Amino acid sequence: MRQNQAVGEPPSSSHLQSNCQALEIVQAHNVAPQELMVESLPSHLIVIHTTPQPVEVIERADSLRFRGLAQAGSININSAGSMSSCQWSEAISFIRLDVPPKLIEQVAEQADTDSRSSHELINTAHTSDAKILQISQWLLDEQNNRGAGGKLYVDSLLNVLMVHLLRTYTTQSREVRSSNRLTQQQVARAIDYMHSHLDQEISLEVLAQTVNISPSHLRRLFKQATGMAPHQYLTSLRVNRAKELLLTRSFSVNEVAAEVGFADQSHLHRHFKRVFGVTPKAILAS
Repeated sequence: MRQNQAVGEPPSSSHLQSNCQALEIVQAHNVAPQELMVESLPSHLIVIHTTPQPVEVIERADSLRFRGLAQAGSININSAGSMSSCQWSEAISFIRLDVPPKLIEQVAEQADTDSRSSHELINTAHTSDAKILQISQWLLDEQNNRGAGGKLYVDSLLNVLMVHLLRTYTTQSREVRSSNRLTQQQVARAIDYMHSHLDQEISLEVLAQTVNISPSHLRRLFKQATGMAPHQYLTSLRVNRAKELLLTRSFSVNEVAAEVGFADQSHLHRHFKRVFGVTPKAILAS
């Protein structure tokens, strides 16, 4: 996945080493739309989305699948050995950490975990994790300062990150994480339903029936998983799809509004301008 070519600022990359095991951290800005796939990841992969606006992505990590909007601050974790793929249609920015399995195994041995299976990370899509965000920022700061804090400081940050991964994203915490995986599957099914019925009116009640939970429960789970309420997420999907259709120059504004489920042209106009800062007609005229 190193073939990424940035259309803006080139990615910065550095190896931060602890006990002869180097973690690679990459910060990339405005990476051009493309599809990337790795059959088997050589290292554990952590990707933090940093694009300011939501970007629609299609992602897979073995059996885990996600199609929806990547929000700034959302995090993907893919285990070493997993198949990993990602496709996006607009320029994106991200922070990427490649964690050697040996590094997490060393920390696991020091922590006296019970078995090797406890070292395996669980594939996780678009989670929120303030600790990973903070540690990655400290690692980037150290990279930008050319290692001014010294080896002890880097070792401390990497150890804290490894312990957090072991406690939160490994098979050792399978029972706790299984309920979270179910939550992710329910939210993913709701998002798939939105995509498939974008031209129709979609109520919270209908979405809840689709995933077999109550509307209030779905609202809470959806907000936790995406950072947005279901109706906000649906509106974002619709305006992004509207932009794609307008750029084909094959549809009028009225036709696009109907195609993506807005009640009328003015409804599309209001939300489109709020998200993109321009009107649908301006897109057609550009």
